[in-house]
Amino acid sequence: MIYPCLLIPFNMDWEKRSLRILCMLSRKLRKEKRSSSGESSYLKQEQIKTLVQSEVLIIMSNLADLANAIHWMPPGFLWAGRFSPWFVGLMGTLSSLIGIYRSTMSKNHGGV
Repeated sequence: MIYPCLLIPFNMDWEKRSLRILCMLSRKLRKEKRSSSGESSYLKQEQIKTLVQSEVLIIMSNLADLANAIHWMPPGFLWAGRFSPWFVGLMGTLSSLIGIYRSTMSKNHGGV
């Protein structure tokens, strides 16, 4: 069983990592657009865009998990216990659907 308080530091580390990767990919994409020359550059740009989309999905999933983890902390800790039941369910469902989508895409495309 994973306790919500254990997810908070884990999610924060992943958020930093994902944001750093997102910034690096954005710079790389801009660089590729400036030096575009033919089809190979176009394919490289598409690969970078796919990686950017993957990182955005990771960030969204981790934020949903983080919101849920904080919600289940003891009252008085940030927004603990203040979400309505439907919102807690929505965050859990969103995180799960993103995970399913990412695993499906990795099986279909050999990555992401």
